[in-house]
Amino acid sequence: MGTSLPAPQSALTEVPDTYISYTIDVSYLLGGRWWGTEERSACGVGTAVVPPLDLKNKALLKWASYLSPAYLRVGGTEADRVYYALKKKEPVPSKPVVDYQLVLKKKQWKQLIRFTKKVGARLVFTLNCGWSDRLPDGSWDSSNARRLIAYTARKRLPVVAWELGNEVNGYPFLEGIKYAIPARQYAEDFYLFSHLVEELHPEAQSVGPASAFWPIIGEPNPVIPTLVESGVLGPKDVVSWHYYPFQSNRGKYRIRKITLKRILSPTLFMEGERYAQRLKKLVKERELWLTETGSALYGGEEGISDTYASTLWWLNLLGSMARSGVTRVFRQTLVGSDYGLLNPETFEPRPDYYVTFLWKKLMGGIVYYLGDPALKTIRWYCHSTRGKRNRFTYVVLNLSSKSVQLEATPSLKERYILSAAGPLSSHYLLLNGELVEEDLVTQWRKKKTKEKYKVNQKKEEPALEIPPYGSAFLVVKS
Repeated sequence: MGTSLPAPQSALTEVPDTYISYTIDVSYLLGGRWWGTEERSACGVGTAVVPPLDLKNKALLKWASYLSPAYLRVGGTEADRVYYALKKKEPVPSKPVVDYQLVLKKKQWKQLIRFTKKVGARLVFTLNCGWSDRLPDGSWDSSNARRLIAYTARKRLPVVAWELGNEVNGYPFLEGIKYAIPARQYAEDFYLFSHLVEELHPEAQSVGPASAFWPIIGEPNPVIPTLVESGVLGPKDVVSWHYYPFQSNRGKYRIRKITLKRILSPTLFMEGERYAQRLKKLVKERELWLTETGSALYGGEEGISDTYASTLWWLNLLGSMARSGVTRVFRQTLVGSDYGLLNPETFEPRPDYYVTFLWKKLMGGIVYYLGDPALKTIRWYCHSTRGKRNRFTYVVLNLSSKSVQLEATPSLKERYILSAAGPLSSHYLLLNGELVEEDLVTQWRKKKTKEKYKVNQKKEEPALEIPPYGSAFLVVKS
């Protein structure tokens, strides 16, 4: 006999069907500085210059559409350095403090909107809040944003939310200490911003401050407490934050460098949940969005972020954020560098893509309380089952070098046991012992697919074995 799955004790909260969403970095979209193979950075971004992303790429459209419904956030460090050129041959103005680094043209904006519609996503756009859109006294100059919001609203383009700035609390690290924006100044900026959105595009939500939370130290130069306590937030405004548990070798500032051992550490798994619980206590009933996250800051780490090893961290983050009251989690990024869900060269799905797909297909909106398992190396989470009544779906993680036996009760209907296809640094994964291929996604729920991957639980099997550093989705009849 194995360990029994606990019965759900109570419903904690409910998350939307867009709970898992994703990003495309504005640098990668427009052709700016991005994370390449070099292990260095400048002003918070990579030093390689990439061509603009081809949003008509058939593979990109294909794999993005299988993750619908979702929100697509376009943001990133250089979002605070973009000029919105909505007229033909419009010159980019010089600015009194810092000049613009990138230009978003009307044609590119329309292409982004078309892409969003085609893949069944809804757009969240991060507006420039940086020093290229600030006056000499440090206050936000809303004229650049006003033109883009007004144009979008006038054309009735499907933008569901505008976010003011990207990691405003991190400006001193990117630009220098003299470019720090005090929290009180940002609160005043957000008041202006949210009223601008309400005036021009009342259907959309206002989001901010996309504050960066670092491992160990949390939110340096904290902005969120002041923003929340200032009273400037309207009833539908959203508080946003970013969290990466590790940093890759590319970055200048590294508090906790990513390694294979650390990304599998049970004790480090719960740091993000502690941050989320503190934030939720602060914002109370207001929506809390994690608008950027990945296994490692600075583009991820080759050989870890793009492999099976990342799936355990990712599944745990999704489970812990949902039960902590986070409304949406945006994965950095759909495509680009080592932490992308898709390979940037081939657009083929990486292991994290497949577990993201499984979560979206199996995990419903109602989040249940289970209590913590007796073993620290086991993590488990439970939701309602997507699209089915009287079903629960469990996610079980085994963070141990030994197999775990789970009791296979008669109520267990489907099992999706995941493991690495080889070492934990493998770029491939197994589902119930079968190599995962594209048909898991493209032929989802087809009879031959279920038979190939042996997802239906056999009645004569008394126990389930979760392999070392393995995971499982288990669908149980209530």
